[in-house]
Amino acid sequence: MIKSISPEFIQMAARILKTMGHPDRIKIVEFLESGEKTVGQIQREFNLLQPVTSQHLKVMYERDIVTFRQEGTSYFYSLANNFIIKILDCMSEVQEKLDSGEWDFGFSKIEHKKESV
Repeated sequence: MIKSISPEFIQMAARILKTMGHPDRIKIVEFLESGEKTVGQIQREFNLLQPVTSQHLKVMYERDIVTFRQEGTSYFYSLANNFIIKILDCMSEVQEKLDSGEWDFGFSKIEHKKESV
């Protein structure tokens, strides 16, 4: 039996998951998993404009997904908590099961519907 999830936790998790709903933010979190990075490193890794990178990081900072430290004029970002890493681990596990054929969520049906619209 699945343990009941408190309404407070559901609200917090929904806020974080909504913030992580942008593909670039997921990529940034995955990149930060290996350690802190500067805005410039993140920008170059994903070929994003500096203002776009900074905006993503600002939103993720406000939602307690990342934290930063300042050294001179450089900002070094890192993950704020292990909750985010657990989300990435779950995503990776789902991808493995989909890739192996163990699971089929019907993503091809979703893509087909998008194409026919």
